[in-house]
Amino acid sequence: MQRILQMDESPIDDLLRQLHFIEQVVLSGTSAQVTPETIMAGPSASRAVERALRAGALVTAVLEDRPHRAPDFAAESRAMHQLAQALTAPDGAVLQTLADIALNLCDAGSAGISLFEQGEDRKPVLRWVALSGAGAAFANTEVPSEDSPSGATLELGTAQLFSFPQRHFACLQHVRPGIIEELVVPIPGQPEPWGALWVMSHDEERLFDGEDRRILTSLANFTCAALTMSRAKADAEARAAEAEATRNALALAEARKDDFIATLSHELRNPIAPIDSALMAARKLATDNPAVLSALSIADRQLRLLKRLVNDLLDASRIRHGKLAVRPSYALLQDIVADAVTAMKADDNNGRHQLHITVPPYPVTVHADPARLTQVVSNLLSNAVKYTPPGGDITLSVEAPDLSVEPTDSSSPSDVVITVKDNGTGISASLQPHVFDMFAQSASARKRAEGGLGIGLAVVKHLVTAHNGTVTIASAGEGQGTEVTIRLPIVCKSTGDSTATASRTIVSRRILLVDDCADATEALGTLLELEGHEVRRATNGPDALLIVESFTPDVALIDITMPGMDGLELAQLLRLRAQCSLTRLVALTGYTDSAGRLQTDERVFDAHFTKPLSLDDLEDVLRPS
Repeated sequence: MQRILQMDESPIDDLLRQLHFIEQVVLSGTSAQVTPETIMAGPSASRAVERALRAGALVTAVLEDRPHRAPDFAAESRAMHQLAQALTAPDGAVLQTLADIALNLCDAGSAGISLFEQGEDRKPVLRWVALSGAGAAFANTEVPSEDSPSGATLELGTAQLFSFPQRHFACLQHVRPGIIEELVVPIPGQPEPWGALWVMSHDEERLFDGEDRRILTSLANFTCAALTMSRAKADAEARAAEAEATRNALALAEARKDDFIATLSHELRNPIAPIDSALMAARKLATDNPAVLSALSIADRQLRLLKRLVNDLLDASRIRHGKLAVRPSYALLQDIVADAVTAMKADDNNGRHQLHITVPPYPVTVHADPARLTQVVSNLLSNAVKYTPPGGDITLSVEAPDLSVEPTDSSSPSDVVITVKDNGTGISASLQPHVFDMFAQSASARKRAEGGLGIGLAVVKHLVTAHNGTVTIASAGEGQGTEVTIRLPIVCKSTGDSTATASRTIVSRRILLVDDCADATEALGTLLELEGHEVRRATNGPDALLIVESFTPDVALIDITMPGMDGLELAQLLRLRAQCSLTRLVALTGYTDSAGRLQTDERVFDAHFTKPLSLDDLEDVLRPS
């Protein structure tokens, strides 16, 4: 590369100026300490300097008297390119390159870089971290800073020339061949120097001059910049590693939390299942006893609340794992709203609120997941019930176009707008931006007897988004009520399919019920018997295999997580039995997909249900083929 250089500026000086700019940029972006933790040598170094002066070893002044050789800009230009390339190499390679360049440009016998470190006795030492030439074999040697040419130079603060330094500094006695001169320059740093850069002559014909000092000073400044950037990079990498470790720890904590939630949900579902079945059986047995039915209604309402809390936990886990999916199908919007209102009235004990409902008078067909959309509306109504005082007003309004009379040129679905408004406790301005966050609740909400986990609106947000819709919430503040508006592009033309639901016809079936929880088998078995089915119970796999020797079930309801022989193994063995070839095998579990605990196999089981099980869940399974 051809360049026009001023006589007073070499290529190394030019590169050093550019590197200094980079150094300032690096330092401005980091608050880390980038200078070595060292203490400058004290009075002992001064004694070394005085000894060198008295002995005539410190001859720096002769540099001004000796003739200066002319600068070799071509050699310095090549060195500049070499240094630029070395900046992309590991730190040790950069320092070694600097030592090699110092050796070549100063025509020295040895060259090296000494950096401050803390010795075993906590005193500062100088380590030869990079060596070139005859002294290369002594790399990583430690020398005491208080009794070395480098330490004396750093004490004086400027470049120094030593004559026959081996005669006066014991740390150099091992260096061969003998040292005629040593030129040392400090490597600057803030607040303390990094160390020193030096060259040695082992030939009486080669003595250093002012040009060598200029070159070495420039290289020392370059070394400072390189070390500063290297330390800044190391500090940045350390902070990045610490941040990564923190992220990994948080991810692990989240995973453990999700696993705990899944396990807790499973453990809660196990006792809920037999309680639910027992309540249903008791209701059938007490049809003529109003007092018992009233008590059962209270228990049923509290059980529904417990179910909702467990289901909220499961939905939270599903959302985190991206497994809370929607399965669109065609349904009537009025049916979805009716199901949600029915669930809300069951929660609204004794009709404590005034509910106003407005829906289109004409049938509205939607393409959505009916169960999940019912959950969305139900969650909004439940929130309104929970946060509206008794006697308050709750309004549910649904607006949707009548596509049977309105012309449309597009095959895209039209929007339905669902609004739930109440005059309850409202939402403070500070909480409104976070109402859709998982587990977000106001302090007043946590004090309410109805409880809750702060999951419902997060589930609503996720399900509405999954339907390509939007949800917004508005409140004038605490005590000013709340209005939630949902817009969903799901209204479509009628498919012509009948939406009438056929009444459930009870057909007696032979059922094998297998669950290691004796209460669960007894309660569900009793309920199924009250429905007219013939039931056999087993609490483990081997007992179930004995039962099928004399009892051929139409349906086998099998718990998956049983000790010993689990449900999957039992199902596989039943498949091998000729008498069970037509048996429908149904897996029961308290775990969910999001917990990753399903041990079912679609090739073995015909269906899968999550506890607690209801008769509506079993309707299709129990229907004769």
